Amino acid sequence: MNKPIPEKTHYHSTMSRRDFMKMLGLGAGAVGLGAAGCSTSFKDLDEMMDSPLAERKLPFWVKEIDEPTVQIDWDNMEIFPSAFNTLFNPMSWDDPSEYMKIVDRNIESTKQQIKDNVPGYSLRDRAMADANTWGWAPESDVAPSWTGPDVKPSKWEHPTVFYTPEDYGVPRYEGTPEENSRMLRVAGRVMGAAELGFVKLDGKTKKLLYGNIRFENVEQGYEADKFTYVLPDKDLWVICAVIPQSLWAAQYIDRMSWASSNTAAYSRANIYSNRIKVFLRGLGYQHYGGTTGTVGRAVGFGVMAGLAEYCRAGLMVSPQFGMNIRTVMLTVTDLPLAVTKPIDAGIINFCKVCRKCAEMCPAGAIPMEDEPFWGGDAPYQAKGIKGWYQAGKKCYEYMLGGEPDCSRCQSVCPFTKFDQAVMHDLVRMSIATTPALNGILRKMDDVFGYGKEPDPNKTPWDVDPMDIPLFGLDSSRS
Repeated sequence: MNKPIPEKTHYHSTMSRRDFMKMLGLGAGAVGLGAAGCSTSFKDLDEMMDSPLAERKLPFWVKEIDEPTVQIDWDNMEIFPSAFNTLFNPMSWDDPSEYMKIVDRNIESTKQQIKDNVPGYSLRDRAMADANTWGWAPESDVAPSWTGPDVKPSKWEHPTVFYTPEDYGVPRYEGTPEENSRMLRVAGRVMGAAELGFVKLDGKTKKLLYGNIRFENVEQGYEADKFTYVLPDKDLWVICAVIPQSLWAAQYIDRMSWASSNTAAYSRANIYSNRIKVFLRGLGYQHYGGTTGTVGRAVGFGVMAGLAEYCRAGLMVSPQFGMNIRTVMLTVTDLPLAVTKPIDAGIINFCKVCRKCAEMCPAGAIPMEDEPFWGGDAPYQAKGIKGWYQAGKKCYEYMLGGEPDCSRCQSVCPFTKFDQAVMHDLVRMSIATTPALNGILRKMDDVFGYGKEPDPNKTPWDVDPMDIPLFGLDSSRS
């Protein structure tokens, strides 16, 4: 069985969520996905689409809204040049040599800690990190290309071929936008996405695409060169898929290798991306999007798709997953979809008084200002968002300066919890409906012992293997 972090178990209620909802008189229908049960079996995809699993079931205290809670100046929104201009690429730095010095220092630190057999940084930890990273790097065999995986027959005698409707001599799949969205929610969950949302590309949302993507009057999109991608100038939608990282592994937060749950999630994101493209191709529709940083701004699309709200750390906070979202994998398609709206769960207002991620950030990279502000002056940022702008270089230098892959802000966020206690739902409801209690709820998070510094002597190698969730993903959160 999956277990929450041992030091927190005695704070969890023993009442099940189903019993709690019954006690409130809300009935089993309010339980949402949990009511469906993991053991439910389906005869075919149509039956799966008729189940509650295919519905977008927001908690009843979360509101759908027309515009996201973070203020966006669409008229002055800057289009981000490309993924190569983000903080994690030297070309975005004023002095690229500064970037390389940090990388070199990280390499030397890693080697020394392996030689010293430092817990969390030993040879076996590093080997685990490399294993978890496979599938993420653009040059890996499973990394998706802009137009999807290679589907040509191989040289073997019995090749695996991915067929199209044309190959079968039948018309492509046709469904209403609502039916198509339900279908993708089912398919996405099977393929590894925790949750899906859908955004129509229009005059506003196209600004969330990277600037190295252009539109042309062509029937099919293509990869013009290594740095330029082309989309057909037609109605297109973006499939936004939440790829969570291991909350279980986050308890070993500053350990280089076990914090590589980050890169393990990126690897799974690439595998999901290939699968969803093969699925769309099999239905007879176009599909575009390469690796995790190819299409556009993951946070922006995630917020517009209603998967989460913008937060103080400059990332996303989901009512269901907290900040434990590694990325939102983006796939562009011409399959007509019913869009999902932004949400208001009271999160951005909670961020104004919480500041826990900023207080716990070891690099001091997260701003402490009460109110969000207009920014975007750094070369690795873009104007147009009234939010909190990270001092990204401080984050990067700490993360690769001998304490790699820090995800402290994500793990200490009060919304990032194992989702097995009714108390956590009560807190989320209070945040959404009674903002006057936000300060008290923030203090309660400390009193209950969440977000503590990890014990440096506590390693996952000492855990009973059967207590480790499969893929490191707790079943109640993934």
